[in-house]
Amino acid sequence: MISIITPILNEEGYVRPFLIHLNKVQGDFELILVDGGSTDGTLKEVENCRNEFHGKLRLLIAERGRAIQMNKGAEAARGDILLFLHVDCFIQKDSLAIIEKEIYRNGIIGGGFRHAFYDSDLFLRLNSAFGNLRAGLTRIFFGDFGIFLRKDIFEKIGRYDNIPILEDVELCYKAKKYGKLRQIDRFIFTSPRRYLKHGKVRLTVVFILANLFNIVGLRPRFLIRYIAGK
Repeated sequence: MISIITPILNEEGYVRPFLIHLNKVQGDFELILVDGGSTDGTLKEVENCRNEFHGKLRLLIAERGRAIQMNKGAEAARGDILLFLHVDCFIQKDSLAIIEKEIYRNGIIGGGFRHAFYDSDLFLRLNSAFGNLRAGLTRIFFGDFGIFLRKDIFEKIGRYDNIPILEDVELCYKAKKYGKLRQIDRFIFTSPRRYLKHGKVRLTVVFILANLFNIVGLRPRFLIRYIAGK
């Protein structure tokens, strides 16, 4: 079984479409939502959709922080494969079967999806194309690529580091020491909301700088406010 883990915090208006979409995804899975202290209508939207999942949906409460929330969800997971999804990301209906095939038959330990923005323009399509090329070559995935990993490997590498940004990148670096990661032939469609809020070119530059600084172990505060937020 695959355990889908999604951190949430004040995601009113995004949780309900996410849950409606996931309820149409094929396969044997459980969904673990980990709330970091929402003060809007997020939890009400979750409760309104809970019955549609017939016991497959669990809601946990954790201290605020994406890494903290995802680690809490992983700790409670019953599946032997973990899939970390952002609440503004949609996956193709047969994606879980592809993940299981890659892990159970082909022997990889994890990986990510091909990335695309929904409601995208030429700039965002080029952004995704470059990101897919980078991920395919390096096997290092950002969180909005839908990172999946065997649970035993996740526990062996020490879970997500509790850092403000790029915890997903660090997870991939650690995981690659234990086996092969792969970009599967399925798309994950992500909201462009952060790019629209902060500016497409500006946020692209921020991500490039953040990765360069991360290589030498630096995470400047002026970058954190762009990446850690929505």
